[in-house]
Amino acid sequence: ELPRFLAGMDPEVVFPGADRIAEPEGTPPVAPAFRGKEQLGYVFLTSDYVNTTGYSGKPIHQLVAIDLKGVIRKVLLVEHHEPIILVGIPEKRIIAVLDNYKGLDIGALVRGEAENKKVDVVSGATVTVMVMDNTILRSAIKVARAHRLGGLAPEARHTGPRAVINAGAG
Repeated sequence: ELPRFLAGMDPEVVFPGADRIAEPEGTPPVAPAFRGKEQLGYVFLTSDYVNTTGYSGKPIHQLVAIDLKGVIRKVLLVEHHEPIILVGIPEKRIIAVLDNYKGLDIGALVRGEAENKKVDVVSGATVTVMVMDNTILRSAIKVARAHRLGGLAPEARHTGPRAVINAGAG
């Protein structure tokens, strides 16, 4: 779905300072963001990485811009079907919550060097905002690990049997 959401969008709107967003690459996909020939980071869609199902039972699609240091530069809500936002809560209140992710260092968060930001819950849209928070963080960690951003490395995959120790036996 990433190409669908990037089509026709101004690169600067998606990734601050970018003048070009390249074609998505990889599985799940990321789209490299550039200023001239310099790569600034990546743009990805949260729903390509994690389950983003909201209160409506449908995905909440968010674009996330993350720089090469693993710092979130922008989060955009690009599609949702959340009834409370469609008919009750002004979308600008949700967008204000998403603006709080700007500057979040994912590597420092994973290493425990940064305080986990408290979710700024919007009264009446608690479930929606909590789903959005969870999916932003989980997908950003996956992208940072996969692309070695912020000093993170891919998680080691366990391929063999795991030892199970029964401490209660004996």
